[in-house]
Amino acid sequence: MKTKLFISVIVVALIIAVVFRIFSPSKTGAAKPSFGGGGQAKGPIAVKVDEIKTGNIIQQREFTGTIGASYTYKIAAKVAGSLSQITKRIGDEVHKNEVIGKIEDTEFRLAVDEASAQVKVSQASIDEAKAQTSYIEREFKRISDLVGKGISSQADLDAIETQLTAQQSRLALAEAQYAQRVAARSQARTRLGYTALRSSKSGFVSERHTDEGALLSVNTPVLTIVGIDTVYIQIPVTERDYPFIQKGIPCRITVDALPDTFFTGIVSGASAAFRTDSRAALTEIAVVNKAHKLKPGMFARIVMDLSQKQNVQLVPIGALVVRKGSDAVFVVKNEIARLVPVVVGIKDQTHAEITSPLPDGKVVTLGQHLLSDNAPVITGNVAKGSIPEKENRKKSDKKGALR
Repeated sequence: MKTKLFISVIVVALIIAVVFRIFSPSKTGAAKPSFGGGGQAKGPIAVKVDEIKTGNIIQQREFTGTIGASYTYKIAAKVAGSLSQITKRIGDEVHKNEVIGKIEDTEFRLAVDEASAQVKVSQASIDEAKAQTSYIEREFKRISDLVGKGISSQADLDAIETQLTAQQSRLALAEAQYAQRVAARSQARTRLGYTALRSSKSGFVSERHTDEGALLSVNTPVLTIVGIDTVYIQIPVTERDYPFIQKGIPCRITVDALPDTFFTGIVSGASAAFRTDSRAALTEIAVVNKAHKLKPGMFARIVMDLSQKQNVQLVPIGALVVRKGSDAVFVVKNEIARLVPVVVGIKDQTHAEITSPLPDGKVVTLGQHLLSDNAPVITGNVAKGSIPEKENRKKSDKKGALR
């Protein structure tokens, strides 16, 4: 009986203590820091702040693109025939005007010989016509003298004059035939020259389309040649970055195949029109490639310094917030956070330029989503007993229990 009475007394005492604890006022009356997320803050909010600095900033952009050759062309057959020889394989270097293969040329040589013989025939015809013309001209002069003396008639003079005119026409015809056959001989020699397959520019063989013994028709490709002494990279540039693109801007290039090697290039040009599907303009970067390490088709990453400024006002990127569609920062002074609209200039990976003047103080870099204008804040380390610290303690206790 005594035991039951003792337990009842303890229970009543605990109830009274709990009620007193709930309804008793705070000893100091001071508001507690708020660490809630998204609700209305009932006291100062703990935030992280950073300094407003003055310094230099470089606006960089990273682009990606595919490396392309400075030129690409195919060596193709200009005449039909059997490919009797090819001297290059994939990866071989080719020099300008180098013979890389031959087409069977027997028929073409015979065509040249035939055309040369026709030229000789035409030359003989010209010689014969010239001799006959000279003879008739002498006869015409002799008969003209006899007509003047009254020995020959006018009819004889008219007849010889007709013969002279006809002979002069035959001479002109022989000369025209000669010119025609000389042109035919030149054409035959040109076609014979086409049996030697030559490169028009130096480069490297990127593709071999056929092998020896193949029967080629006109324009059948044999080899593909690429020039890689200088390579080009085309990158899409958005409207935001396009105003900063200028010829001669230096670029740093890396490729996955050579991760520890850096290459240098320059902007060689930018398109004057934007593509409607991507709203981007193609920009071309030239890279000198004397060592031929960069190959067409490689995936490249490009870092470009679009703009740089010195001695400007800088804030951390994390300090920027958007309020009512405009950029702003929270500036803390005397433990009060003021919302200050700003005009943002260029940015890098860590900082942003602020072109509008800022008041004295520090900017909030963490906890802005809890703030409103003129909100009280607490800066520095989080106090012991705070909600985040309790949550961390609970997590560590759980880990200890699991162990």
